[in-house]
Amino acid sequence: MTETILRLLTRLSEAGDDAILPGVPATSFQGPVFERLLARRIIVEQAPLRDWEVCNRCDCGLASRRIRPLGDDRFRAECPLDRRRDMDLTEDDLRVFRIDGPALASAISAAAGFGANPAQVVSRIWQLGSLPSGRVVFLALEPGALASETIAATLRQAAQVPDVTILAPALAAAAAMRLRDAGFHLAETITVMVPASDAFGVTIDSASLSPVSAAAVLRVRTDAAEVHWSGRSVTLSHQLFPVFQRLLEKALLRDLVASGSHVEGTTGREAKDLIRELREAFRAAGFTKAEAEALIATVRGRGYRLGLPASGIVVEG
Repeated sequence: MTETILRLLTRLSEAGDDAILPGVPATSFQGPVFERLLARRIIVEQAPLRDWEVCNRCDCGLASRRIRPLGDDRFRAECPLDRRRDMDLTEDDLRVFRIDGPALASAISAAAGFGANPAQVVSRIWQLGSLPSGRVVFLALEPGALASETIAATLRQAAQVPDVTILAPALAAAAAMRLRDAGFHLAETITVMVPASDAFGVTIDSASLSPVSAAAVLRVRTDAAEVHWSGRSVTLSHQLFPVFQRLLEKALLRDLVASGSHVEGTTGREAKDLIRELREAFRAAGFTKAEAEALIATVRGRGYRLGLPASGIVVEG
């Protein structure tokens, strides 16, 4: 999946209060989204570094190396024992940004369509809100926040409903098993973040926040151009199945959205006409207009996508 600044910050935030974004990787994300993160103080620039780590296996006995300015935004971290181990640095090497956990949680909450002010339940865990189904969604920024044997009871009491999803980093097997045994659905935060062109550069589809039931799985038989979903089967024409495959490949790659030009690459016809005919094929098989539009969704200004997460799709043949 395409890397985004918010995905990177989410991974780095696992370090807790010590989470930082170094200046060099930050430079590749310079632009409106980065400036928005600074303005919202999700990242806060700190004073430039004044010292640098010592050489590997160095015998100098120092805790760090001093950084000497060379002029023209150039610097050098000097080794007192071996000049060959001196490191030339740039201004970006010395920049560092602190990641603000609560502010990051607010951005993730907004990306998932909840309010931008989630309620903190315990340290490093926030209750983002509820899905239309009533399912409550929590966010944990670091694995350690979910390591306690009592955390399941704490979250269950906060949720007050049986259906709960926890957005979290990858957890140790024991912690994940304990939470699943307690009836929670776990979703790895960075895997449900999809690049977007607005806000903080990502969106989180609400469909990815609920477990996929066996009945809801979309099964595709490529050899027969057949799609089975919600108890019905649709056999698509030689013209329409390639259109469906374009949407399918995006869903499986977690890019999710197929642009109009990507859809049109199948036949050269206009994307809106191909999508309309694809939905009509599903309606002819007994699906309602709302069901067809939910499965083959329009993403305003970007293109089209399947309305199911990759975990709910099985491809055969």
